[in-house]
Amino acid sequence: MTASKKISEAQTILHKMQNTSQDIHLDTNNFVRTIHDMFSHLLDEYNVKFGLEMNHVNLEKFKSYARKTGKIEAINFLIWYEKEYKKLRNNQEFGKLLEKEYVPTKNNADVVRLCSILLDEAKKMAYYAYENF
Repeated sequence: MTASKKISEAQTILHKMQNTSQDIHLDTNNFVRTIHDMFSHLLDEYNVKFGLEMNHVNLEKFKSYARKTGKIEAINFLIWYEKEYKKLRNNQEFGKLLEKEYVPTKNNADVVRLCSILLDEAKKMAYYAYENF
C-alpha cells in the first residue's frame, strides 16, 4: 500500500468523524493509526525507490541502510523526512496526536479540527516528497 492510499483512508475516517461519528475515540484512534501508517508507507516507498532493499522498514533502519550504502539521494531524503516529521511532532497544537499514548479529549470538535490540520500537513509532506525526491 502507498502513502497516498493511507492519506485517502485518513480522509475517509476524518469525513466520518465530521459527519456521523458514533464513537469519536475509536475513530480518532483509527485516524491516528492511519497517519502513522502513512509515514511508514512513505519510508517504505523510498526504501524501494532508492534500492535500499530493507524488510520491515522503520526510521532507524532507513538511517542505517542509507548511511551504509552511501546513497546521497536516500540520505538527502532522510534529512528532509526527519526535519519535517519533527516539525509535525513538535507542533504545540496537533503534535500530541502523534504521541504513542494519545488519548482524545472530550471536546469532539477540537479533536476533529486537530485531525484535519494534521492530515493537511501530512499530505503536504507526502506530496512534497513525491514531487522532489
